[in-house]
Amino acid sequence: MGNASLDIDHYQHIYTEYAPMLMRFAEKFVSGFFAEDIVHDVFLKLWDKQVFRLPESDLKRVLYVSVRNACLDYLRRMNMEQEIIDHRALQLKLDELDFFEASDELFMRKDLLDLLMKKVAELPERSQEVFRMSYLEGLKAAEIAERLNLSVRTVENLLYRSLLYLRKNCSNLFLLIFLL
Repeated sequence: MGNASLDIDHYQHIYTEYAPMLMRFAEKFVSGFFAEDIVHDVFLKLWDKQVFRLPESDLKRVLYVSVRNACLDYLRRMNMEQEIIDHRALQLKLDELDFFEASDELFMRKDLLDLLMKKVAELPERSQEVFRMSYLEGLKAAEIAERLNLSVRTVENLLYRSLLYLRKNCSNLFLLIFLL
């Protein structure tokens, strides 16, 4: 028991003497909060490995080298964490730009389709009906003819005239819709 008590007293003496100098040394490399943690960790390892029993000249060298290495390890870890954070931040910005680009395109496309539908509304009623059934519902000319009780040829003529009108009055609009 006496031997353990002497070890604790010797360890406390070394801590009291060297810890403040080691913290100032560590603060040259890291912030004060982390310097204190680093020095405390070094002293815990010192206790575990019984290094405090070394001659004082060797002990001082071991303490400073240990604190320096612990600071380097901390800085490397922080650098890697910062690189990960920077990479994630960059990826987030790229994803955000992609989202805005896609949403702008979506809004433009919607606006252009709204303009096109206004032009479709200018067509005669039967032409509007045939156009919507063909282009919005995706029905074939024969299906439209059957539903509206018209000939296939009449449906094709109505679609043809509708497209001519729209091309003439919306040529730029068609180009924009198909480019987006």
